[in-house]
Amino acid sequence: MIRIAIDGPSGGGKSTLAKRISKETGIIYVDTGALYRTVGYYVRGKGIAKDDNQGVISCLPDISIELVFRDGHQTVLLNGKDLGDKIREPEISMYASAVSAVPEVREFLLETQRRIARENSVVMDGRDIGTVILPDADVKIFLSASNEERARRRCAELRAKGIEASYEEVLADMNERDANDKNRAVAPAIAAPDAVHLDNSGLSLDETYEAAMKIIKSKAKNKLPKKSKSKMLVHKRSMTGFYRFMWHIFHGFFKFIFNSKIYGAENEPDADYGAMLVCSNHISATDPIAISLSLHRHQACFMAKKELFKIPLFAQLIRMLGAFPVDRKKSDVSAVRHTISILEAGGWAAMFPQGTRHPGEDPRKTSLKSGAGMVCAHTGADVLPVYISTKNATHRLFRRKNIIIGKPIKFEEFGYEKGKAGEYARISAEIFDRVCTLGEEWEKANNAK
Repeated sequence: MIRIAIDGPSGGGKSTLAKRISKETGIIYVDTGALYRTVGYYVRGKGIAKDDNQGVISCLPDISIELVFRDGHQTVLLNGKDLGDKIREPEISMYASAVSAVPEVREFLLETQRRIARENSVVMDGRDIGTVILPDADVKIFLSASNEERARRRCAELRAKGIEASYEEVLADMNERDANDKNRAVAPAIAAPDAVHLDNSGLSLDETYEAAMKIIKSKAKNKLPKKSKSKMLVHKRSMTGFYRFMWHIFHGFFKFIFNSKIYGAENEPDADYGAMLVCSNHISATDPIAISLSLHRHQACFMAKKELFKIPLFAQLIRMLGAFPVDRKKSDVSAVRHTISILEAGGWAAMFPQGTRHPGEDPRKTSLKSGAGMVCAHTGADVLPVYISTKNATHRLFRRKNIIIGKPIKFEEFGYEKGKAGEYARISAEIFDRVCTLGEEWEKANNAK
């Protein structure tokens, strides 16, 4: 893993550079400034003065901040609501600067930032990343530009977003914020002793990016992630020639070993159908294989616990079927982000709302994870419900699998309300209800026969 810290004053282009590095390398971008802006937005909304430290501290128990990553970009949710560009207004910048000087606020947000950096390769931008948040970062860059240049950039950025602000106003706010950030007692905005200074006053974005990448490669070239060789494969909507060849081999083998039967195969859409999230109940380790081999027209990629990739032959099989590893012992943001990227590219991905296996249990009585709802909401993908049943099992080692494929559920049917608390969990519950109903209807008809 690699941790890149980009510090510097407001308007220097830290966020733009960090996002570009994230996009080009696949490293997760964490906009730490957005966290403080979100706290500042909440404080201002409560009518509390930005210099009222006790008032700010009293708000913290009522604040819930969630980081959601989508294709390498971060969205900050305040109590379940995405504030968008509302946190980018000049007045909020002043509030962010003020609340960031409160030790309790910094402590409130510190562990969130460090936890993400412990679990993932990250590029973070802010004012004290290299000095406080990630003092052991592999690469530290202090990015700066002249005050006048930074003010011009900020004005252009605000106007592009429809926010009117005069150059004089932005420059005055910037100078005041710089002074506050540099002179504050807690985590002042200064360069780390081992940071590399980069002045981009006369540089374009491309030139700034190239200069930053030279620094990164000189400091930690071997830690940069390699681009996935299987990217084009997993983003295909329909089966590739190689995948289809392997599918035919293992499809027959799977049917023979498990005496499996597929019901509702006609419900699988045509090969040119767009993004689809396949959701099923989870009863055994072979469920992902069962789903993959039950789809005749599409390759559905799926998460599989990383321990399975240590089993040589089995690992090869599931990789061929589109599996990618997930660390279930932590919040594996990269695996979720990979799933989202597959769907955004128009591909198919499979998830289990239950998260883990629940063999022999009534599926309606098991707990659910909100991951399927989150992925669905962020991509707008339709859902294909699948139910796996071991009814009429003939022997214990290889229990018969009946795979029931339901009709696709349009994303619009979920009535998703962006920013509303609990939406991810609600959508996951609705998806799983359709999965369970599919299985109950099949078992009722099966018993009737």
